[in-house]
Amino acid sequence: MFQNLNKKQACIFYAVRDWCIKRVCALNPEQFFFYINGGAGTGKSHLIKCIYSEASKILSKVPRYADDVDISKPTVLLTAFTGTAAFNISGTTLHSLLKLPRSLKPPIQGLGNQLDEVRSELLNAEIIVIDEVSMVSRHLFAYVDARLKQIKGTRRPFGGMSVIAVGDFYQLPPVRQSKPLCVHDPSEIDLWREHFQMITLTEIMRQKDDVVFAEMLNRIRVKGKLDVLCEADRNLLSQAITEPAHCPTDALHIFATNKEVDAHNSATLGLLHTHIIDIHADDYRKDPRTGRMALQDRPFKGGKNELPDTLKVAEGARVMLTRNIDIQNGLVNGAFGKLLRVVYSENDHTSSSLDLNG
Repeated sequence: MFQNLNKKQACIFYAVRDWCIKRVCALNPEQFFFYINGGAGTGKSHLIKCIYSEASKILSKVPRYADDVDISKPTVLLTAFTGTAAFNISGTTLHSLLKLPRSLKPPIQGLGNQLDEVRSELLNAEIIVIDEVSMVSRHLFAYVDARLKQIKGTRRPFGGMSVIAVGDFYQLPPVRQSKPLCVHDPSEIDLWREHFQMITLTEIMRQKDDVVFAEMLNRIRVKGKLDVLCEADRNLLSQAITEPAHCPTDALHIFATNKEVDAHNSATLGLLHTHIIDIHADDYRKDPRTGRMALQDRPFKGGKNELPDTLKVAEGARVMLTRNIDIQNGLVNGAFGKLLRVVYSENDHTSSSLDLNG
C-alpha cells in the first residue's frame, strides 16, 4: 500500500517507521509531534492509513514487561473530531475514546471509576492520530493532553504519546466560535506552537478526472477576498448550476441555516412522495401522585438543540442521521440511507420503527 506514496508522503511515512523500529529496539526515541497539512486531494487520508498499518505492525513487537498484558490492544489510535471523519479512517471520536465530557470548560474532570478500564484499553498505545484537526478547539486539545497524562500516569506532553495531527486550517474551524489551534494566544499555554512540526502535502493524488477540480479548490483555498480568480477557474465555476429551478428535484442542496434546510426538506418531500407519515415522539412525564412515568397525549415542544417533536417521512425517501449511533458501522452524524418501510405497532397506528438501507 505504501509503495504508492509520493516523495513527501514517503518522508513522513519512513520517519514514523524509523521511530517505531527504535521503539521496538528499546532505544527510547523522543516522542514526535507532526502536523500533516494539505488541501483537497493531496492524500492525507491515504497517508494516515499507510502509517497506521505499518506502525501497528511494528509496535506490536514492543517488549511488554507485564506477563498479563493484552497484546491485542491497539498501539496506534485513530481519532477525529466528528463521527464521519472518524469512520472515514476506521477510527473513533476523541470524545468517545477518551471519555471526554460534553462541556470542556475548566476545571478538567477526571475519569473516576472509569480510569482503570480506559487505562487497560490504551495501555499499549504509543501514537495517536487526530484527523480533522482544524475543528479541534484549544480547550479540547488541552483536555486531550490532560486526559492522556492521566491515563498514562505521566506529566509528559500528551502522556508521552507521539501525536500526528492531520487537517487543513483553511477548512472548517472549531464550533461555537472557539479559536483554532493555529491562532496563538499569549494568555494560554500553547501546546500547538510549542511542539508541532508542520509538513505540507502539495501533490494532487486523486484520479485524473478530478485533478483539475482539486487544483482549482486548492487555489481558491489560499485566496484573499479581493484576489481575482484566473479565467480558467472562473470558467470552471461558471459551469455550476445555481438556479434551484434548473436543479434536479432530488439533488443535494446546501443551506446556511437549519431553518432553511427544514423548509426545503418539507417542500421536497411533498413533491416527491404522496403518502407522507407523521411519527410523533413518545414523551413521558412523571406523575407527582404515583411517581410513575406517564405517556403524554402529545410530544413536548423541544428546543433547537433537541430531537424534533415530529418526523415527517415517506417510504422510499432519503434520510440522514443527525446523531452518532455506531461509528464503527458508519451510523454517524451525516450518514445517508433510504427508508424502506414503516412498521406500525399493534396497539395503535403510530409508526414505531424504521428500516434503513444505506
